[in-house]
Amino acid sequence: MASAGSSSDESISLNIMPMMDVFSILITFLLMSYSSDPVIVDPKQGIELPGSMTLVGLDEIPTIAVTKTDIFVNANQIASIVGGDVPESQRSQGAIKSLYDELIKLKETNDRLAEAQGQKPKLGSLVMEMDKSHVFKLVKRVMLSAQQAEFVTFKLMVDKNSE
Repeated sequence: MASAGSSSDESISLNIMPMMDVFSILITFLLMSYSSDPVIVDPKQGIELPGSMTLVGLDEIPTIAVTKTDIFVNANQIASIVGGDVPESQRSQGAIKSLYDELIKLKETNDRLAEAQGQKPKLGSLVMEMDKSHVFKLVKRVMLSAQQAEFVTFKLMVDKNSE
């Protein structure tokens, strides 16, 4: 047997085939889990998005769409817009009550799924697509409703190709 201090002419052989198998499996796993496909989101009909030069893609997270006449969460119509704002009867403490209620349901579902997977529930993220003609007061109401439902990270959808 050869040792570090041995003066004999014995050679040591090392079988690298198992190591090559491990590396090939690791490379295959990494290639299969990598995705370079961009997220493609079609804006709701009746929304003209503001322009942007940002090249960052969007994650797949819930979407609030604010058209000229309605507010949607994903595909569900939540509230109506009259004269550029939500009617007083649909508001509560500056927020939009029906939007808040829908986002709370979504948050509770996300929390249950996280707990079922053994993860800690976290603060939520949303994608907002809003017609560029809306005033900031409506944007603020939507963001306040989402913030009260613990959705605190917003990704604003814009039209990259507009001038």
